[in-house]
Amino acid sequence: MRARLLLAFAALLAVPACLDPIVGTQCAKGYSPCGGKCVAAGTCGIDAGEQADSEQVTMPDGSLGEPEAAEDAEVAETGLAVDGPASADGVQNEVAVTHEDVPALVGLGDAAVPNADAAAAPDGSGPSSDVDNTLVADVDNTPLASDTGVGLLGDDAFTGDLPAADSSLFCVGCLDATDAAGDGPAALPADGGAADDANGDATEADAGWDDAGPLQCAEPLVNCNEECVDLNSDYENCGGCNNICTSSVCLSGTCLICSSEETVCGQQCVNTASDPDNCGGCGVPCSNGLCSNSQCEARGTGRVIVIGHDYLKNRPAMNRILGNAVFLWPNNPVRLLTYQGAANPTAIAGANGAIAQVATATGRLVQRTDVAAADVATQLVATDVFLIYGQEQASDATLSQLGQDWASAMTTFVNLGGTVIVLDGLYPGNVGGVQILSQAALFNIQHNVSTTNAVCTVVSPGDALASGLPKTYRCEQNSVNFTTTEVGPAVTSVVESGTPVVVDKVFF
Repeated sequence: MRARLLLAFAALLAVPACLDPIVGTQCAKGYSPCGGKCVAAGTCGIDAGEQADSEQVTMPDGSLGEPEAAEDAEVAETGLAVDGPASADGVQNEVAVTHEDVPALVGLGDAAVPNADAAAAPDGSGPSSDVDNTLVADVDNTPLASDTGVGLLGDDAFTGDLPAADSSLFCVGCLDATDAAGDGPAALPADGGAADDANGDATEADAGWDDAGPLQCAEPLVNCNEECVDLNSDYENCGGCNNICTSSVCLSGTCLICSSEETVCGQQCVNTASDPDNCGGCGVPCSNGLCSNSQCEARGTGRVIVIGHDYLKNRPAMNRILGNAVFLWPNNPVRLLTYQGAANPTAIAGANGAIAQVATATGRLVQRTDVAAADVATQLVATDVFLIYGQEQASDATLSQLGQDWASAMTTFVNLGGTVIVLDGLYPGNVGGVQILSQAALFNIQHNVSTTNAVCTVVSPGDALASGLPKTYRCEQNSVNFTTTEVGPAVTSVVESGTPVVVDKVFF
């Protein structure tokens, strides 16, 4: 009869547990977490110290109980445990969290002490249940019921084990925590123990309790597939969950995208065919700052560059070609010697503007000095780059003579590593400024036809002159292409429109 009344009492206590689900990661007021559910505070029926057995047996006192686990090997539910004194076996009689055996209740009416394997009191009233973390008195240290009726102490003590992890059963007087004095219940944390769990600070209120609810991430991290990620830098979640960057680089929430000629080096796209810091591969620098076609050039390598634009009209891609030519050497500032001669003032301004544009974009400096024809030979000694503007109004005789006068000085200059740049166009009064180079025996090259408004195509993207250029661009006013009988590794056609528009000759 007593056993049936106790089971009925347990069912009444378990009803709120079925009606009150977990809200977020917390339990509603008056309820506490128990085995993954919310149950009425003080009714948690989990045996935190050992696994309960699955079959019930009739105990010597006539109540229902369960046999002990094999490791405990107790004589009987109301008898002494044979596995040793309190805190000795370290296996089965522990209370949750502390994992230590606790002393048995002493006599009738002991208040708020967890029971473990213990002998019955002389009058048979002592506890004999093996339910850990249970309290057998109300919080005011008085019995929950008298010895008459449905008693919980004394002769009427309930002696059956409660199955572990069954939140529909109860443990008498079970509290989530005790107050600082240890003689009463502490208030249930407002978050149901979630804060302790987050801090790794387990207490009796939340021991063994995994908080429910979605993963919460601190800004600027967000939850992607139950992981906290930074959408600004995570290449598998770049700018949004599951947005994977093929380059494996995410910058400010945007995937780094490189062209077919470029390679990802660190967090940038580079052309390893022409990048002096990554020449032929990432992290391969050229000591002299010159890389062409994936090879570092030897120090002292000179060159002659012919560009079929006079910059009477500018376009950004055209500007980049001239800027690249001027800033091939790493000297800063670059010492630039310029010859205006019979060039169109508008074209001169356009060329200077192109150099300034690239200088600003690359953070380079240039020190420009304009020179008269008679002073070129002496000025080249202290020069890095010699630029000849498009000689639109010069005669062929004048241009031929300049080539002869400057031949020796320019040959010495390029052999010492200097760069000569000739801008040219299709002009009605002469056959082009390139005849200066022919007369100086530096480069056998001639005018061909006009390419004004034609499509110019970059055919050697690995050459240093092509760095930063689009694949195609429009050739502007006065543009011209060339023909040459010189072939071989020393001569590279960089841009073409039918025939070369930009040509680079290297002096090894």
